[in-house]
Amino acid sequence: MRRLQHLMLLLVLAASGAAVHAADAPPLFTLHEVGKGVWAAVSPTPSSAGSNAGFVIGDDSVLVIDTFEDPAAAQALLKAIRDKTALPVRYVVNTHYHLDHVAGNGVFDKAGAVILAQRNVRAWERTENLKFFGSKITPAQKAMVQSYVLPSVVYRDGIELHLGKRMVIVRVMPGHTGGDSVVVVPDANVVFTGDMFWNHNLPNLIDADTAAQIASNATFLNDYPAATFVPGHGEVAHAADVRAFRDYLVTLRQSITTARSKGEHGDVLTQDVLAQLKPTYSDWDYFGYFAAKNIAQTVAELAGDKRRPVPAP
Repeated sequence: MRRLQHLMLLLVLAASGAAVHAADAPPLFTLHEVGKGVWAAVSPTPSSAGSNAGFVIGDDSVLVIDTFEDPAAAQALLKAIRDKTALPVRYVVNTHYHLDHVAGNGVFDKAGAVILAQRNVRAWERTENLKFFGSKITPAQKAMVQSYVLPSVVYRDGIELHLGKRMVIVRVMPGHTGGDSVVVVPDANVVFTGDMFWNHNLPNLIDADTAAQIASNATFLNDYPAATFVPGHGEVAHAADVRAFRDYLVTLRQSITTARSKGEHGDVLTQDVLAQLKPTYSDWDYFGYFAAKNIAQTVAELAGDKRRPVPAP
């Protein structure tokens, strides 16, 4: 909850043009070398960076995964890359359109990088992100979203990128938004999952197809059983953590299905499902903020009433 309150404060400050970094602010992110030349930038709780990011250093260039929520954090990430290598930053892959993963695109665009994403990201980045400000969005907030730099290269199912001899595979997988990319570094056995996986964090399910997200997490476990996983939120992880997240989504769906079979709905259903989730998941980050939302959004999904973004034609 503290992190989400911090997020909303940042949005207000950014929209007003006010400074967003106090002298006693926590670090924007911490760097972890998760494979040779493969770095995870993990955002702590709280941090104005808003999510995790990372970068891969190849033989002749660098690829960046996601650009945070705060352009200042993106600038700090660019500096961290410059501290590691003088090679050009050639590519940025946005794992999905949500503002906490794309707001720093402009920093890397100015540095000469090509921004890539699944084609729906380009269609949704300046439209669907408006909903995160609520019904009373201000002109300044609208202008901020309209200023986000869009991907200039889009793909439908994925793309293979080469940083000299180093290959990076970008896979499109269903679940979190309908436009999600996973970045795989085969020679380091590292997978950047974006928000397809949250490590010991309850997820934002506003756009999610939880059945598809469960299946995608099963694919992670089947295809990359010994990988190091960099989640969209939370610490660097391994297969057991992915399994725990998948099990949360399974438990959420099963608990709702059971409650509905008893004729429960509304607050009675919510309280019943919360009571089933709390023993295992109440110590996960975001539980206080997202648990009830997860229930309501999954109820709508199971009932066939959930609104999702319309895919690009």
